[in-house]
Amino acid sequence: MNRFPFPDRIQSREELKRDVLYRKIPEADRISICDMAWKRGARISEEVMEKYPGKDIRGILGREGLTVTMVCRDEVRGKIRTFGEFYPTKKEIVLYMGSIAKWAEANHLDETPAVDLILAHEFFHYLECTKIGETSRLYFVPVMQIGKFTLGKSGIRALSEIAAHGFTRTYFKTCGSFEAMTWEREERK
Repeated sequence: MNRFPFPDRIQSREELKRDVLYRKIPEADRISICDMAWKRGARISEEVMEKYPGKDIRGILGREGLTVTMVCRDEVRGKIRTFGEFYPTKKEIVLYMGSIAKWAEANHLDETPAVDLILAHEFFHYLECTKIGETSRLYFVPVMQIGKFTLGKSGIRALSEIAAHGFTRTYFKTCGSFEAMTWEREERK
């Protein structure tokens, strides 16, 4: 787990390395597509704050008509711990409180700010699926290449995660909700 709950712009580039299609991304494109995703998340965060001035993330979710369901379990799938997920057709965000509790403890957070961070992250994914389009579909790589011919193409799922990190970090940094937290590395480069 990260020392700070969400990575900054530079740290978020590590998400790309974990994507199953990482090796298919030309090295020359890797930093630029990460930065494109981060900037998109940050921009959407600013737009949401303009649309809902003075609203906290829970208030924004309410205004958007989303419900939040808290499930009391640590959700681990394979080697990946899941903190939350959303269901766009139900307009519902499901939080796995056991997972969040472990994550919050590892990051020295109380439950409320930990939940709010996860809610913001999942809210961005909701926006991707319902209003702004998926960030993962802004850059494609060939699924199979034979000589000069390519068969199929796929978006890069990690770009959606990077954008969600950019959204969440920008939202909380801008609204000043977590002054006590340390935002260790400023976005440079």
